[in-house]
Amino acid sequence: MNVARTLAGSGLLTSLLIFAAGCGGTATETTKTDATPLTKEALFRRGHQFYLQQQHDSAQSVLKSVLTMDANYREAIADLAALHYDLAMRSEAGKPKAEQLKESREYYVKLESLGSTDSDTYERLCEIANALSDSKTFLRYAKKNVDHYPFDRQYYNLSVACFEANDYQGAIKAMKEAVEKFRNSSYIGSFYRQLGRAYTKVDRDQTAEKTFYTGLAAADRMIADLKKRGGDYKSSPDYARLKDDKIGMLASLKNLHTTYQAMDKLADVEKKLKELGR
Repeated sequence: MNVARTLAGSGLLTSLLIFAAGCGGTATETTKTDATPLTKEALFRRGHQFYLQQQHDSAQSVLKSVLTMDANYREAIADLAALHYDLAMRSEAGKPKAEQLKESREYYVKLESLGSTDSDTYERLCEIANALSDSKTFLRYAKKNVDHYPFDRQYYNLSVACFEANDYQGAIKAMKEAVEKFRNSSYIGSFYRQLGRAYTKVDRDQTAEKTFYTGLAAADRMIADLKKRGGDYKSSPDYARLKDDKIGMLASLKNLHTTYQAMDKLADVEKKLKELGR
């Protein structure tokens, strides 16, 4: 009891109590430090959250850490592909933008090789390849996109890829299939426009002329159908596409008629272009 009083009086008892509490806290912290490391799933969730918050540097660091644990972790690869694409879209044209696009392409290619065959993956690969003027890659993935999703927009993109790769016979084949499969598509004018252009590239000008006129008739039919539906059809994206394709086909016909000195046809085409504001 006398010892206790002496300790309390001198403040030593209080110090000992504080020291004991401190030791307890240190033991707790040591337990936390020695806890099991985060799983790749938990680490991915952290990186994904950083990505959603647009903390790109932190997201890259964490997501790449996930890939050191599992190089084929699809969710992390998908986030990194999208992240670099987003950064590319924010970058000025030039080397920084190109570098981000290349990084994004690598991750999308990896994702596709692991079995991701969704249309979004193929669309993004095509878009990036086109932006990088990589016609070979553009054509490869445009073909895969059509194989997996044989729809009108995919066929149109394939024709663009064929032109970029100077594969005009490929464009002819694809567009001939498209006009048969999608007669009532708003892309019908685009199909005939691309088909006619491809024929001019292989010196089949007469066939190109017939194709353009057939395409103009098909576009007019689709515009008439839009008009029947009522409403402000001229403000629709379908009408805008059909109108642009009409202008493109008429411009190509103007060049052909000028080349072959078909003056009556030329005058008619110029009149129609003027009616369309060109």
